[in-house]
Amino acid sequence: MRCLWALPVFVVLVGCDAINPTLRYQEVARQLRFTLDRVDARIDLAFPPERSHLRILIDVGVDNPSDQWLRTRHVAGELHLKAQGCDYALGSVSFPQGAEIAPKGRSTLKVEVALGYNDLKTAWGPLSGAVMRHEPATWSLAGEARFEALGIEFGVPFHTQKESGR
Repeated sequence: MRCLWALPVFVVLVGCDAINPTLRYQEVARQLRFTLDRVDARIDLAFPPERSHLRILIDVGVDNPSDQWLRTRHVAGELHLKAQGCDYALGSVSFPQGAEIAPKGRSTLKVEVALGYNDLKTAWGPLSGAVMRHEPATWSLAGEARFEALGIEFGVPFHTQKESGR
């Protein structure tokens, strides 16, 4: 006769990590700290103004305090500018390449974004103030980092911001 009662005791003794090892990766990914390290914006003016565009170089730092290696599959978010008392949605930002995130280390995700004048009409004045005249502004990026562990994909939300100007 088989001892079927031994199976539940085994599950209790080894814990959930043995049943679903991706839980460990998910917990480690939730410990990551994202920072908006660099927002280098440049306005390329053209005539007519509809041909003008904004180029932004963005660096997002990722601190990993754990002992576990991680690799992002995809990182994306919404870029906003808060200036002159208003919040302006500038568009979506996607970091096209996955990144290795070393244990007890820091990694940097880099991307260049080009946004057209037609997409930014309502924010053009505050943008030019923040970029060309260095007026106070806050850049923010809110999104999700996607990971895969042992064939299971999961996401971790993040929000980070950076002050600029005087």
